[in-house]
Amino acid sequence: MQKHISEVAGLQRLGYGALVGLITGFIPWPLDGLARGLIGWCAGIGVYLALAWWLAESFDAKRTRARSQAQDQPNVLILGVMLMAVGVSVAVIAMLLRQVKQMDGIERAAHIALGMAALGASWLMIHTIYAFHYAHRYYQEERDNRVAGAGLDFPGKLDPDYFDFLYFSFVVGMTSQVSDVQVTSREMRRITLVHSVLAFAFNMLVLALSINVVAGAL
Repeated sequence: MQKHISEVAGLQRLGYGALVGLITGFIPWPLDGLARGLIGWCAGIGVYLALAWWLAESFDAKRTRARSQAQDQPNVLILGVMLMAVGVSVAVIAMLLRQVKQMDGIERAAHIALGMAALGASWLMIHTIYAFHYAHRYYQEERDNRVAGAGLDFPGKLDPDYFDFLYFSFVVGMTSQVSDVQVTSREMRRITLVHSVLAFAFNMLVLALSINVVAGAL
């Protein structure tokens, strides 16, 4: 059972997260519908992240290569899932924070904290999904082209594992640019371009919502 949980595929992780999120959201919390929805959203992403990072912790470079060459999701599916999830999340959070202006005390602080937690969870999910996609594309290009290090050039001589791809993905997510890992193929440049634009747009949304919260609290 433990082995199965640590090796679930990307769509299975999303499915488990969605199931937990729906169950959590339908629990009769003493809250309005928006707040319950955001609690379910946070719970669902928490399950996805726990499964994803557990897998990354369990797999070395050799197992990462074997798994990555065996499975991946299409670019369009990944982009569609993330745009839908993040769009819904940001819209719901914006509506929730609009209600905060009519609250005070502990209730207001709790709703602001919930909104910020949902934004943080969404941010973590975006870059974790992309990290696994980078890993799969890297090792599939290596298999197809029979060239070591196809697509990305990592410093050092060790084969990358999932944590190396998490590092690359989160650097792009935080800075919208690459650092010491060089992009060496056209396919990877396209994926990195979409990822960096999406990350920049989401970071700007987080900044705008944060300013809105601060302005409303003054």
